[in-house]
Amino acid sequence: MDMGENVLRAARYPFLPEAREFVSKHIDLSLESLEKTGSEAVLKRAVERVKDALILKEVRVMPQHESNYVREMLSFPIAIILVSTIANEYIRRIYSLGESRGAYKRLLKESDEILLLIGEKLGVRGVMDSNNLIRIRIPTYLNLAYIFHEHRWKLVNRIVDKGYVWVNRMEYARLIQIEINNYVYEKTLETLPVTAVPQSFKEAAKTIVETWSRLEVARPGYAASEEKGGNPPCVSMILKRMMAGENTSHFERLVVATFMIAKGREIEEVVELFSKQPDYKYSITKYQVEHLAGLRGGGKKYSVPSCRTILANGLCHPDENCRGIKHPLSYGGKNARGQYGVS
Repeated sequence: MDMGENVLRAARYPFLPEAREFVSKHIDLSLESLEKTGSEAVLKRAVERVKDALILKEVRVMPQHESNYVREMLSFPIAIILVSTIANEYIRRIYSLGESRGAYKRLLKESDEILLLIGEKLGVRGVMDSNNLIRIRIPTYLNLAYIFHEHRWKLVNRIVDKGYVWVNRMEYARLIQIEINNYVYEKTLETLPVTAVPQSFKEAAKTIVETWSRLEVARPGYAASEEKGGNPPCVSMILKRMMAGENTSHFERLVVATFMIAKGREIEEVVELFSKQPDYKYSITKYQVEHLAGLRGGGKKYSVPSCRTILANGLCHPDENCRGIKHPLSYGGKNARGQYGVS
């Protein structure tokens, strides 16, 4: 791997193949070696990555980080180990989101050439045309755009030709963000034997858990629901805003409507929930709710978005009953597990 800009790019995007290649060629990745004297700065930066994700919902990479490229590249796999060691589903999700959201902001500042290069290296190959639109293959688009619920992401609303979909620069970067999010999340699912994790890593992981716990206690609506199987906090917070007359997004309305339909609420009850929205019209709202319930159109009943999708849209506000669940409909049920910690 050439030095210079290539190395800086690998530090800026440590999930790129060349970053992994550089680390594997030049650094002893055995856990015993990583714990030796001199790795304290790397471990500190790894902790900072995770805490940035928890606090800022974004992992920042500054010029001073890029200049210390060995530490920066190595901090990423160690951050993955720390998150994997903690084994907390919410921390996994929010860390994945933080890494991908930070990368998305950096991608928007790259030249067209570099943006396309990074996309190709991550398996999201795109080709730019003379109108500054980028075409990608339909299967690639569908594999990543599924997480977005806005109408503009639906394939029927896109320019499609000969097996390709056209997107703009910002949309292309968003699709790359989803690919990064998926990659990081999958890596955090890989587990290590407890005995193989160095004590210094366990101590570092505990500081992350402590930070997360403080954030959860300070979060509005933290108290666990007393009603078993009640509304999860993501739904409750949207409902609270709706009742206050705030204008909610299309996705927020989708979450509430599909959740209430799945819980067996009557169509008229669900429609009434939207009555305080600034743009509320009874006939239109009723039609849309019936459509989501599978009573209109092709008869397809829409599913409730998963916790992962809700998190990716910035609407996850977990409380104690959210621990161990992957879907809002599991809230307060038998799928919820007990305490998380660091072994």
